[in-house]
Amino acid sequence: MALSKKIVREITGFTFLKTSSDIENWFNRACSFNTAAKLLSESLSEAYFYNAGLSIELLLKTIILAQSKTFETNHKLNGLCENAGIKLTKDQTITLELFSEIIIWSGRYPTPKNEGQWNNYHDSILEKHIVREQNGNTFKTLTHSGRFPSLENYLKIWNICESEYQRLVASSA
Repeated sequence: MALSKKIVREITGFTFLKTSSDIENWFNRACSFNTAAKLLSESLSEAYFYNAGLSIELLLKTIILAQSKTFETNHKLNGLCENAGIKLTKDQTITLELFSEIIIWSGRYPTPKNEGQWNNYHDSILEKHIVREQNGNTFKTLTHSGRFPSLENYLKIWNICESEYQRLVASSA
């Protein structure tokens, strides 16, 4: 008599419930997106932003699971940060706001589902990450050094979250 694939998975412990609550599995996945983001960081392309945002999302969800709490299945990084008890600066929360939008649509599609989301992204969210300067008839648009999701700003957030995760792992050992 042959065993079903589901029975084999249950015997070996490779089940949905076990895998979905395996904190180390979540952390390893977050680290893989972190590695990809660092490799792609020189391009500052959608692929870099998307991987960076996902790595933080997965790391925040790892922390929440390690705290024996649950999280909503969305990509709102500031909400996850609050749920995890992670304290960030105002600039860092603005960076997370942009990462959330990138995860939801900008990292994967050329436009969101509707024009209202498009306008909000360009008029509100993205605008917070740039600085406009005028010197006579010369205008410059620059990235806001504390908010733009550069590798340096991304890694500051990642390190805060990773430190909290490591603290939780150490305290449960």
